[in-house]
Amino acid sequence: MPVPVVLDCDTGTDDAVAIMAAALHPDLDLLGVCTVWGNHDVRHTTDNTLRVLDHVGRGDVPVHAGRNAPFRPRTPPLPSGRDDIPPTLDLPTPTAAAASDDAVGWLVRTLRAAPEPVTLVPTGPLTNIAAAVEAAPDVVGSVARVVALAGTHTQEGVRPRVERNVWCDPEAAAYVVAAGFRDLTFIGMDATYAAALDAADADRLGALGTPAGEAAARLQRERLRVYGTDRAPLHDPLAVAYVVDPGAVTTRPARCRVELTPGEDYGRTVHDLDPAEPNLAVGLDADRGVFLHFLTTALA
Repeated sequence: MPVPVVLDCDTGTDDAVAIMAAALHPDLDLLGVCTVWGNHDVRHTTDNTLRVLDHVGRGDVPVHAGRNAPFRPRTPPLPSGRDDIPPTLDLPTPTAAAASDDAVGWLVRTLRAAPEPVTLVPTGPLTNIAAAVEAAPDVVGSVARVVALAGTHTQEGVRPRVERNVWCDPEAAAYVVAAGFRDLTFIGMDATYAAALDAADADRLGALGTPAGEAAARLQRERLRVYGTDRAPLHDPLAVAYVVDPGAVTTRPARCRVELTPGEDYGRTVHDLDPAEPNLAVGLDADRGVFLHFLTTALA
């Protein structure tokens, strides 16, 4: 049976590919997509999400707009979007509107009513997930697993060992780590950089000849341009790939602490590997071939 999943995205280029893959892969049942601030304000991430689902013929998947500010007030200046990616994806204007502007409430109701535990795949700041758990702690028991695009172990991010999603809302990340989910995985930048894609990979996706494949190819070429390198990580879809095939990512048990003290380490995920009492699994490597197989299967 397909795995019931909910995505929670700050939809930019790599989130867009993650949404398309989750919406189209036969082994996944995408119950809905929550949107959150991060790459840009939630009005833009919501609009982008609707555009993506429309483009691949999955306008039936409900989109719920979520939080547009951090889980807790933060002392360091608030990141207010990214200058390196446009706020609106180059896809047609969506034909439908968001189902609600209460992603947190919808998430609580959905998890409580689900006939079987649901997998959560947050690929942006963990604001909505933390807010849902704070509002209804019992929903933790209705979650099969959380596979988050979050954190880093050795790979540099917006700062040394600080990944952007966690940096945007470290308080939310720390709250989720402490929430008691039965199965929590952080797919970090060490894994996503190990599975970085090149121009030939983009051509392979485009050659699928589907709206999803062609869009993913275009988005990956844009990422190559922004990164200015021969290979560029397509971060967010790797978290979805791991839900379908755990062989996509090599993980290790870890005791994770999120640094909340203002300064250069603010938002750093500090991992004690292979501890006696781990609180999550951290992705440290990835199988690029498995990842590409997942993408071609879904986007075809």
